[in-house]
Parts: sequence; C-alpha cells; structure tokens
Amino acid sequence: MTPNSDRATPNPKVAARSLNRGPVGVHLGCRGLPTTLLMALLVLAGSFAVGSAKAAQLMPFRGSTSTVAGRNVAGEKGASYQLPAGIVVTFGPNSEGSVVTQPQMLALKPGKRTPTYSVFLNSGRVDIDIPSSSDGAVIVAAPASVRIITQKGRASALSVGRTTYAYSPNQALLVSQKERLSTLRAGIIRQFTPDAPVLDVPALGAPHWLSGRHVWLALPSDAEVSEFSWSPVADAQAYAVQLRRQETGETIAEFTFQATHVGALPRLSAGNYLLAVRAIDKLGLPGLESTPFRLQVVGVDVPPGASLKPDARIELRPTQTIQLNNAAGLSLTRSRERAKRPAGDPVGVSDGKPTPLLIHNDDDSAPPCLMWLLPSKVPVQAVAGPKWVVWPQQSVTLQVQWVDALGNRLAPEIEPVVSVFVGIEPIDVVWEKHPDYWQATLSPQPGNGPWVVRLEVRDQQGGLLARDFVEVQRRSRRAILSVASYGDLAESR
Repeated sequence: MTPNSDRATPNPKVAARSLNRGPVGVHLGCRGLPTTLLMALLVLAGSFAVGSAKAAQLMPFRGSTSTVAGRNVAGEKGASYQLPAGIVVTFGPNSEGSVVTQPQMLALKPGKRTPTYSVFLNSGRVDIDIPSSSDGAVIVAAPASVRIITQKGRASALSVGRTTYAYSPNQALLVSQKERLSTLRAGIIRQFTPDAPVLDVPALGAPHWLSGRHVWLALPSDAEVSEFSWSPVADAQAYAVQLRRQETGETIAEFTFQATHVGALPRLSAGNYLLAVRAIDKLGLPGLESTPFRLQVVGVDVPPGASLKPDARIELRPTQTIQLNNAAGLSLTRSRERAKRPAGDPVGVSDGKPTPLLIHNDDDSAPPCLMWLLPSKVPVQAVAGPKWVVWPQQSVTLQVQWVDALGNRLAPEIEPVVSVFVGIEPIDVVWEKHPDYWQATLSPQPGNGPWVVRLEVRDQQGGLLARDFVEVQRRSRRAILSVASYGDLAESR
C-alpha cells in the first residue's frame, strides 16, 4: 500500500520490495495458526496486478456495476458475485471495490492449504457468504489497513469515512490492522480507525417471535402466507426478514421493514421453510438472528370431480376423500372427533355434513390451520333486503340463518364472525339473537350515496361462510315532495 493511504488497493511495487527482503516474522494473535499475516498481505499485493484484470471480467449475477474514474462501483441495488465453492460476495449499493477470481492457497488451518479469494473494499460495504460445506475462504482488504479473513458463514466489512467495521453474526473471523492478527468473536462489531485503538461493541440482540402460524395450505397450488410479528429491539433502525428453504438453507427472499411485523410473504408452494429476522443498527449492520420460525406449507391431493372453493373449502361427493402431502409430523382432527389422526391419512366428509378439519403441528399452543370439506354449501345463509333501498325513507333488514333446510348447523369448533359494511366501512348494528337466526335493522346512514350494504359471515380464520348485499340510493326530501306534488296534481285531473 502507498504510505499514509487509507485505501485498500495495494501497491505492487511495495509488495515486490517486501518479497525481496525475505520472510519476516509477525506476531499472531491466533495461537497455532501455521502462517503469518505478512504472507496473506503479500498474497493480496501480488495478486492485485493479476487479479484486477480478472476482476473486470467477472460479472455480477445480481445487481450491476459501473466504472467511475477507473474504479468499480456497484449500482443502486448493489452487486453480487458468485465464486467457486459456493461463495457469494455482495457489494452494497454504490460501494466501491473489486473481486479477484484467482485464489491463493493459504495455510489457514494446520496441515491444509485453503483456496482463498481476495476482495478489495475501498468504500461502502461488502458481505461475504460462505456455506458450511465450502472448502474456500475470503480475505477482504479494507481501508485503515484492515484485513478480514472469513472461512464460514456471513461476514460484513463496512467503510465509512476513515473508519472500518468488521462483523460476523455467526462465525469467528481473523482480523488485523497493520501487523497484528487476532480473532474476532461472532456477534461483536470491531471498529478500526487510523492511529486509534480498536473498539469492540456487541451487535444488536435477536428479536423474539410473538405471533404467526406454522401450518399453511397450498390451494390449489400455493399458499398465501401472512401476518407475523416479533419483539422490538432497542436502537434498531429497521428489521431484515429472510425467507429460506429448510432443507437447503437457500435464501428465497429478503425484506426490510421499519415495523415489527410482516403482512404478506411471496406465495409458497408445498414445502418446508424458515423465517428469520434481525435488527438493523444505525450503520446498517444486522444484529443477531432470531430463532428460525418454521413454516410448513401443506399440499392437498384432490380427487377428480371435486370442487375447490375460496377460503380453503373443498366440495366432495360422499365417497370421495382428500389427502394432504408434505404433512410429516402433523396431525388433524375432523369435525367433533377428539382423537387426532396422522395428517397424511385420507379423509372425507363426516356424516354428510360440512366438516371442518383442523391441522395441528407438534406445538399444541400454536393455532391450527382450518379447512373445510363440504357436501354442499355451508348451512349458513346471509340475507339482506329489500334488494333496492332508498335512504332516508327505508331501512335495511339483515338476517343470518344458522340452520339449513335439513337441520344442519355449524360444527362447534367454528366461531362465526358477523360483519356489516356500508361501502368499505364497518358498521355496528344491534342483533336480535335467536337459536336459529339473528336479525337486525340498519337505519339510513348519512352521506350522499349511492352505497352498497354488505352482510358477511366468516369463520375465526377469515374464511367466508355466507354473504349478501343491498344497493342503496339517496333521494333528497325536495325530490320526494316534487314526486308527491306531481301525484296530487295528476289525481286532481
């Protein structure tokens, strides 16, 4: 590196002179490491002249880069590079740096040389992701004469002004400033500033999950997964949520939220997934990861001739059954049955009546997933009338019938929720409740109209059971008097 420079780009001439002097011993903070920091630094310096040309040929598989004044700068969405052994290098938006594709064989472990790739960070941020199965490593050369060696997991290097930060949430790093190499424990952020002592601060703590459902139904082919929340973390500026496949650990999607909840995730096909959340600090560095939240999306094998309805309802003939797939470890209860059965067993309508199925995971405290098997329509009817109403002259009559013509009722496990809307606004009404029906009257509402009055009955998970509506017009008092006067005149003639 050039004297008194904070930039990470090494000077090949200086490196060559160092090589000519022969090996120089350097104190190692990591006991038993069979190499020296100087070897790693010279490897970086020697590889730069060759590697910078190869870095220009390496194209990001995600994001973009541009050349600004001869320097490689990531685009507004960053730039991610794929290296051998499953290693991914990601520069943050507008970060400046480069990747050398030719590895150096460094003795990072006793009796073994590891292919180690060089990354140069001049400004901004770079994240290194190395899977546990990888046999490679990455050494980052950052400003303030900082070197960071990552062998597993995720590591981040951040350069802000004259200060560089090094951090890994889950694995120890080998780090140095100038000549001293030491171990940086996972979960600790180390701050390097020229001519100042290093400063270690703990990363933000892990959030805890507060709410969310573990089991979801993919009907007909995927599931709409939503509504998760977690505990707030002190000093967090935002939260990063990561969706992964459970079997492979592959990241499917990442999101950033200011609040401590997520509304909806991408639709998911049958399979097992994990959600993890981290708090983000004022530097943009993620804190410790939450305990993964398991998501099990269950598919449904539906027989020919069966009818799929909205809100997880399937209409079946009396002899037909459905079967859940990806249901390992789950159980279900049917209608009024108390005993649980394996969720993968075939199941049909019970006693020719609408049959609720509750799908449980191994945590009895978690809310079950509800679906319906229907022989015909649900034994609930919503009635709103008359079908054409004028306000303020007329009221709307509302009725919910809880028994069908065959005497069928909702199963006791179902908790119906009755709602009335004028337009999109919910309206409170006073219900006259009888065992077989509820009845209420909705008085004329203020406003200019026209309106649609909707009566809806849903189960406790939002599934629609019954619905009806009325169209409402408004007629002014003047128009009513005019019509009346015209009628009187016609009658007198």
